Amino acid sequence: MTKLILIPAGQTDWRPQGRLAGDTHLDLNEFGHRQAVLMAQEIRGLSPRLVRCGPEQATKQTASLVAHEAGVRLRTVKDLREMNLGVWQGLMLDDIKERFGKVYRQWRAEPLAIEPPEGETVIVALTRLIEALEKIRRKHVDETVAIVVGQFASAILRSQLIDHSFDKFWEYVDNDQPFQVMDLPDAPLSAATSLSV
Repeated sequence: MTKLILIPAGQTDWRPQGRLAGDTHLDLNEFGHRQAVLMAQEIRGLSPRLVRCGPEQATKQTASLVAHEAGVRLRTVKDLREMNLGVWQGLMLDDIKERFGKVYRQWRAEPLAIEPPEGETVIVALTRLIEALEKIRRKHVDETVAIVVGQFASAILRSQLIDHSFDKFWEYVDNDQPFQVMDLPDAPLSAATSLSV
Protein backbone atom coordinates (compact mmCIF):
# COMPACT_ATOMS: atom_id res chain seq x y z
CA MET A 1 0.00 0.00 0.00
CA THR A 2 1.35 3.44 -0.95
CA LYS A 3 1.56 5.99 1.84
CA LEU A 4 0.82 9.56 0.79
CA ILE A 5 2.04 12.67 2.59
CA LEU A 6 -0.21 15.48 1.38
CA ILE A 7 1.49 18.83 1.99
CA PRO A 8 -0.09 22.26 1.46
CA ALA A 9 2.19 24.94 0.03
CA GLY A 10 3.36 27.58 2.48
CA GLN A 11 1.79 31.01 2.69
CA THR A 12 2.31 33.83 0.17
CA ASP A 13 1.64 37.55 0.72
CA TRP A 14 -1.77 37.25 -0.93
CA ARG A 15 -3.28 34.99 1.74
CA PRO A 16 -3.14 37.45 4.67
CA GLN A 17 -4.28 40.18 2.26
CA GLY A 18 -7.44 38.18 1.54
CA ARG A 19 -6.62 37.69 -2.16
CA LEU A 20 -7.36 34.50 -4.05
CA ALA A 21 -4.15 33.20 -5.58
CA GLY A 22 -5.26 30.17 -7.59
CA ASP A 23 -2.47 28.97 -9.88
CA THR A 24 -0.66 32.33 -9.84
CA HIS A 25 3.14 32.18 -9.39
CA LEU A 26 3.93 33.83 -6.06
CA ASP A 27 6.89 33.41 -3.73
CA LEU A 28 6.55 32.21 -0.17
CA ASN A 29 6.44 35.06 2.30
CA GLU A 30 8.53 34.98 5.48
CA PHE A 31 5.80 33.19 7.44
CA GLY A 32 5.27 30.71 4.60
CA HIS A 33 8.99 29.95 4.48
CA ARG A 34 8.98 29.22 8.23
CA GLN A 35 5.90 27.01 7.77
CA ALA A 36 7.63 25.07 5.02
CA VAL A 37 10.85 24.62 7.03
CA LEU A 38 8.94 23.27 10.05
CA MET A 39 6.90 20.89 7.88
CA ALA A 40 10.02 19.70 6.10
CA GLN A 41 11.71 18.91 9.42
CA GLU A 42 8.69 16.92 10.61
CA ILE A 43 8.29 15.07 7.32
CA ARG A 44 11.95 14.01 7.28
CA GLY A 45 11.11 11.43 9.97
CA LEU A 46 8.47 9.87 7.69
CA SER A 47 11.18 9.00 5.14
CA PRO A 48 9.45 9.81 1.86
CA ARG A 49 11.09 8.16 -1.15
CA LEU A 50 10.23 11.06 -3.44
CA VAL A 51 8.63 14.50 -3.53
CA ARG A 52 6.35 15.71 -6.32
CA CYS A 53 4.73 19.13 -6.59
CA GLY A 54 2.66 21.44 -8.72
CA PRO A 55 4.36 24.11 -10.86
CA GLU A 56 3.49 27.26 -8.86
CA GLN A 57 6.41 29.11 -7.30
CA ALA A 58 5.32 28.80 -3.63
CA THR A 59 4.53 25.12 -4.18
CA LYS A 60 7.96 24.46 -5.69
CA GLN A 61 9.70 26.42 -2.91
CA THR A 62 7.87 24.41 -0.24
CA ALA A 63 8.59 21.13 -2.01
CA SER A 64 12.26 22.02 -2.42
CA LEU A 65 12.63 22.43 1.35
CA VAL A 66 10.84 19.11 1.97
CA ALA A 67 12.96 17.27 -0.60
CA HIS A 68 16.19 18.76 0.76
CA GLU A 69 15.36 17.73 4.35
CA ALA A 70 14.35 14.23 3.22
CA GLY A 71 17.39 13.87 0.97
CA VAL A 72 15.31 12.90 -2.05
CA ARG A 73 14.76 14.21 -5.56
CA LEU A 74 12.04 16.68 -6.40
CA ARG A 75 10.04 16.65 -9.60
CA THR A 76 7.36 19.07 -10.77
CA VAL A 77 4.18 17.47 -12.13
CA LYS A 78 2.12 19.79 -14.31
CA ASP A 79 -1.21 18.15 -13.42
CA LEU A 80 -0.65 18.70 -9.68
CA ARG A 81 -1.12 22.42 -10.33
CA GLU A 82 -3.40 24.54 -8.19
CA MET A 83 -7.04 25.09 -9.15
CA ASN A 84 -7.45 27.77 -11.81
CA LEU A 85 -9.68 30.49 -10.32
CA GLY A 86 -9.87 32.46 -13.56
CA VAL A 87 -10.66 36.17 -13.27
CA TRP A 88 -10.98 35.84 -9.48
CA GLN A 89 -7.23 35.29 -9.13
CA GLY A 90 -5.61 38.27 -7.46
CA LEU A 91 -8.91 39.81 -6.36
CA MET A 92 -9.69 40.60 -2.74
CA LEU A 93 -12.54 38.54 -1.31
CA ASP A 94 -14.54 41.73 -0.68
CA ASP A 95 -14.20 42.66 -4.37
CA ILE A 96 -15.39 39.20 -5.43
CA LYS A 97 -18.37 39.37 -3.09
CA GLU A 98 -19.27 42.79 -4.49
CA ARG A 99 -18.76 42.04 -8.21
CA PHE A 100 -19.82 38.38 -8.29
CA GLY A 101 -22.01 38.23 -5.18
CA LYS A 102 -24.64 35.70 -6.23
CA VAL A 103 -22.21 33.32 -7.94
CA TYR A 104 -19.70 33.55 -5.09
CA ARG A 105 -22.39 32.83 -2.47
CA GLN A 106 -23.54 29.82 -4.48
CA TRP A 107 -19.93 28.61 -4.77
CA ARG A 108 -19.55 28.82 -1.00
CA ALA A 109 -22.82 26.90 -0.53
CA GLU A 110 -22.12 24.31 -3.26
CA PRO A 111 -18.41 24.23 -4.17
CA LEU A 112 -18.91 21.52 -6.80
CA ALA A 113 -21.61 23.46 -8.66
CA ILE A 114 -19.81 26.65 -9.74
CA GLU A 115 -17.01 27.43 -12.18
CA PRO A 116 -15.16 30.66 -11.41
CA PRO A 117 -15.34 32.90 -14.52
CA GLU A 118 -12.66 31.70 -16.99
CA GLY A 119 -11.47 29.20 -14.36
CA GLU A 120 -12.13 25.54 -13.69
CA THR A 121 -14.63 23.67 -11.54
CA VAL A 122 -13.68 21.69 -8.46
CA ILE A 123 -14.70 18.55 -10.37
CA VAL A 124 -12.34 19.33 -13.27
CA ALA A 125 -9.49 20.06 -10.84
CA LEU A 126 -10.28 16.90 -8.85
CA THR A 127 -10.19 14.73 -11.97
CA ARG A 128 -6.82 16.16 -13.02
CA LEU A 129 -5.33 15.84 -9.51
CA ILE A 130 -6.55 12.26 -9.01
CA GLU A 131 -5.20 11.21 -12.42
CA ALA A 132 -1.79 12.69 -11.56
CA LEU A 133 -1.82 11.03 -8.14
CA GLU A 134 -2.78 7.67 -9.66
CA LYS A 135 0.22 7.82 -12.03
CA ILE A 136 2.48 8.43 -9.01
CA ARG A 137 0.80 5.62 -7.01
CA ARG A 138 1.21 3.11 -9.87
CA LYS A 139 4.95 3.85 -10.16
CA HIS A 140 5.58 3.79 -6.40
CA VAL A 141 3.48 0.99 -4.95
CA ASP A 142 4.29 0.29 -1.28
CA GLU A 143 6.47 3.41 -0.98
CA THR A 144 5.98 6.66 0.91
CA VAL A 145 5.48 9.58 -1.45
CA ALA A 146 5.10 13.27 -0.63
CA ILE A 147 3.18 15.70 -2.81
CA VAL A 148 3.02 19.46 -2.34
CA VAL A 149 0.05 21.30 -3.80
CA GLY A 150 -1.67 24.66 -3.45
CA GLN A 151 -4.38 25.65 -1.00
CA PHE A 152 -7.40 24.68 -3.13
CA ALA A 153 -5.79 21.52 -4.53
CA SER A 154 -4.99 20.39 -0.99
CA ALA A 155 -8.59 21.02 0.10
CA ILE A 156 -9.90 19.08 -2.92
CA LEU A 157 -7.69 16.07 -2.23
CA ARG A 158 -8.38 16.10 1.52
CA SER A 159 -12.12 16.30 0.91
CA GLN A 160 -12.08 13.41 -1.51
CA LEU A 161 -9.43 11.06 -0.16
CA ILE A 162 -10.02 11.51 3.58
CA ASP A 163 -13.61 12.71 4.04
CA HIS A 164 -15.19 11.27 0.88
CA SER A 165 -17.34 14.41 0.84
CA PHE A 166 -16.93 18.14 0.31
CA ASP A 167 -18.69 19.16 3.53
CA LYS A 168 -15.43 20.54 5.02
CA PHE A 169 -13.99 21.86 1.75
CA TRP A 170 -14.20 25.55 2.75
CA GLU A 171 -12.85 24.82 6.21
CA TYR A 172 -9.76 23.37 4.53
CA VAL A 173 -9.47 26.30 2.09
CA ASP A 174 -9.99 29.02 4.71
CA ASN A 175 -7.64 27.69 7.39
CA ASP A 176 -3.99 26.73 7.33
CA GLN A 177 -3.91 22.94 7.37
CA PRO A 178 -1.01 20.78 8.50
CA PHE A 179 0.30 18.07 6.24
CA GLN A 180 -1.74 14.87 6.21
CA VAL A 181 -0.50 11.28 6.03
CA MET A 182 -2.79 8.63 4.55
CA ASP A 183 -2.70 5.18 2.98
CA LEU A 184 -3.81 5.08 -0.62
CA PRO A 185 -5.94 2.10 -1.62
CA ASP A 186 -4.33 -0.61 -3.72
CA ALA A 187 -7.15 -0.24 -6.25
CA PRO A 188 -6.64 2.41 -8.94
CA LEU A 189 -7.67 5.93 -7.95
CA SER A 190 -10.44 7.40 -10.04
CA ALA A 191 -12.27 10.67 -9.61
CA ALA A 192 -15.30 9.20 -11.38
CA THR A 193 -15.67 6.32 -8.93
CA SER A 194 -14.59 8.21 -5.82
CA LEU A 195 -16.44 11.49 -6.33
CA SER A 196 -19.01 12.18 -3.63
CA VAL A 197 -21.33 14.98 -4.69
